[in-house]
Amino acid sequence: MLNNYSEAISWLFQQFPSYQNIGAAAYKPGLDNTVNLLQRLRNPEKNLRFIHVAGTNGKGSTCAFTASFLQQKGFRVGLFTSPHLVDFRERIRINGRPIPEEQVTDFCNMVVQFDVDLSFFEITLGMALVYFEQERCDYVVLETGMGGRLDATNVVTPLVSVITNIGLDHQAFLGNSLPEIAGEKAGIIKQGVPVICGEERPELQEVFRSKAANLNAPMQFQHRNVQTTCDELPLYQRKNAALAVETLGVLNIPTESLDPVSTWKNLFLDTGFLGRLTASIQFPKLYYDASHNAAGMEATLKAMRSMGAEKITAVFGASNDKNLAHLTHSKVDQWVFCEFSNARSYRGKHLQETVEKLSLTQVHFAADVNQGIEKALKLQQEDSTILVTGSFFLLSDCHEIRRMLLQGDQ
Repeated sequence: MLNNYSEAISWLFQQFPSYQNIGAAAYKPGLDNTVNLLQRLRNPEKNLRFIHVAGTNGKGSTCAFTASFLQQKGFRVGLFTSPHLVDFRERIRINGRPIPEEQVTDFCNMVVQFDVDLSFFEITLGMALVYFEQERCDYVVLETGMGGRLDATNVVTPLVSVITNIGLDHQAFLGNSLPEIAGEKAGIIKQGVPVICGEERPELQEVFRSKAANLNAPMQFQHRNVQTTCDELPLYQRKNAALAVETLGVLNIPTESLDPVSTWKNLFLDTGFLGRLTASIQFPKLYYDASHNAAGMEATLKAMRSMGAEKITAVFGASNDKNLAHLTHSKVDQWVFCEFSNARSYRGKHLQETVEKLSLTQVHFAADVNQGIEKALKLQQEDSTILVTGSFFLLSDCHEIRRMLLQGDQ
């Protein structure tokens, strides 16, 4: 018997392997486990309407914009995303509010009686779907965890499938080439279900066209363009916002009144969304961004330049399974490398040796991200901007991020 939320979370992380904590060893490809679990839970997914979102970068942003737009139209919206930054409950929200602690505890007490061998992600998905069904959500915006074809979320049949873009990430599971990864992401396409895709490269678009044609799924590539001034909406968020507007259009929900700029400004309040070029409240010209691969980093830096950042100091930490070679091409003036508390962090000698091989200039080190921010502030010049980036895990250690999330969820 789990007596409270703290005990439930402790059991959940211990009982089920978590990719967030141990990485590749937690990955359980295939849908059988999830199908069996949902059957035991009386198939809550059959009473819900889904928008299913996959892609390499932009999934979380597109989900957040979509959820916020739907809420503005008066709908009750469930939002399932990962990973969380501070509190497990961030993953499961309805109209921005996280799942109650008692709901988590009650669900874990039910599942603890099951004789099952599930991943952390599978059990979390089951919890979310039961909660969304109980609360009678009008729509559920569902973000894939990794890939698409074998992702646990792929047990649902959505109203619309959304694919943001394709980049190199999680190659050990998804393939070593962009077309291979696109093929895995295309796995969320279902028979007759409309598909919207934000990928622009013709050779990758063809992967999606072929899959959609085989399944008679109406396919369209994003054609809306969100026009704003540079300082109102970060460059890469314009595509994500446009993709969300497109999604509502496919659902035959009027979109003329939607304002992506005001939505962006209120996205944290509406959805709990944080960590994508989030401006610091405490420090001028400091931003937090969870970019964790080459394409994400490039898009973030391009957006910062468009916002007027002349010189950039990056406070950077990454998981030790990430290849950091792309940093040599990043237009960053100064680097402050640091560790984070999650066990997957680059650490100590490994971090030092990896950075030395990159032959970067203006390199500094700090014990953790908060000391890294202090060092960056001391290095900061009048025309420079600080970017804290490299991993969700890095941001989860930031004192200011933790305060923002905990206060926002009260």
